[in-house]
Amino acid sequence: MKQKPNILIIEDDPTTALLYTSTLRTSGYEIIQFSGLKPTLETYREDGFKSVDLIVTDLVLPDGTGKELILEVRKTNPNVPIIVVSAAEDSQSIIDVMRENVQDYCIKPISPKELSKKIQYHLSKQEMDYQKTVFEKEKIISLEKLLDWYSFKNQSLEKGEFDSKELHKNLFHVLRASLSQGAGFGILVQIIDIIKGMTKTKEGDYILQKEILEILEENASYAKKVLQTFTEIENIIFGRVDTVKVSLREFLAEISALVLEMDPLLKIKNQKIQLGKLEDKYLDSKYILWDKEYFRKFFAELLLNAMKFSPETSSIFLFFQSDSEFVSISVINSVAVESDTGQGIPNEYLDLVFEPFFRLTKNLYEKYGSLDFGIGLSLVRETIHKFGGHIIVRNILDHLGDVVTPKVEFKATLPYVSSEK
Repeated sequence: MKQKPNILIIEDDPTTALLYTSTLRTSGYEIIQFSGLKPTLETYREDGFKSVDLIVTDLVLPDGTGKELILEVRKTNPNVPIIVVSAAEDSQSIIDVMRENVQDYCIKPISPKELSKKIQYHLSKQEMDYQKTVFEKEKIISLEKLLDWYSFKNQSLEKGEFDSKELHKNLFHVLRASLSQGAGFGILVQIIDIIKGMTKTKEGDYILQKEILEILEENASYAKKVLQTFTEIENIIFGRVDTVKVSLREFLAEISALVLEMDPLLKIKNQKIQLGKLEDKYLDSKYILWDKEYFRKFFAELLLNAMKFSPETSSIFLFFQSDSEFVSISVINSVAVESDTGQGIPNEYLDLVFEPFFRLTKNLYEKYGSLDFGIGLSLVRETIHKFGGHIIVRNILDHLGDVVTPKVEFKATLPYVSSEK
């Protein structure tokens, strides 16, 4: 019989520690709990933390810091998963700690149930080698921005001032500024332009070797795409996008044209899009507000996501529903077996997929030319909200075939507007 996983918890608050340990024990874990740094290090001095399957530590301890603990652990055990717990105002401390090969973080207060899910996830990945990679470095960049969001959001919740429109205005304005000014993406773009204007040597080289320049250009191109997406989100949030009224017939014609344009991307996995229809009685009698450019970006993002996460030779369904007040558009796809998400989006993440910088997997999809930076779905949500609608994501079961198949549905709903000029 398999031994229960040993979970080491370092938490000095007795109430919090009791809450964690009691919940995790009922989940089938063996819990070892300490209230400080020194007794923990003394206990595992000879063992080298080899008998521990996962560590949960607070950043602020009565006799030291969580970072000190992590540095000691990594001297003898580079692969044991570590989860850091901290208050939102310690964001810079968390970022510093995440650079020390930490797998996850939790913003206090965290429910024992959520902590248990994180532990379960990282134990399932324990056979993987938790070494620093390019993705880990990228995660640090995303983390810095995500913590800004959590900190602002939590402070507003505590004050009873949770206004989602104002929150997102603040979020994207600050994030875009941080990426486009100072030592962010913006300075990288400027340096590239300066280098390109420099005199070449007789050999045709710039002051930097051409190979280095190519690397810089590649990063500059990526940075420009990121900045462009932030500009688009800002334009939506701050009302800089003009809206026009179109009939459902015009709307559907544009979607059909977009689907045809995406055919080369469908060939990457030999996939196809099944395009549904809408009742004729609505096509010329119902109208929505839209901006053609933004709606194309919105649908392209949803279809790209479906292509990337769907299996080879699969079908992606684009369905339409309408009543007297609203029209809904659903993008439905299966999930590839090799996807990190399993057979759908984990339920605890359904409300998070639209959050900026949130990514379900660490995979990059270069063939699709997408950013894979965790902001595409944020643009989708802000676009839908701009035009008075809303969007949800959910796991569904397809009973149409011989075998029940799990699928993911993104469903956007838009209100009709008067046909009067």
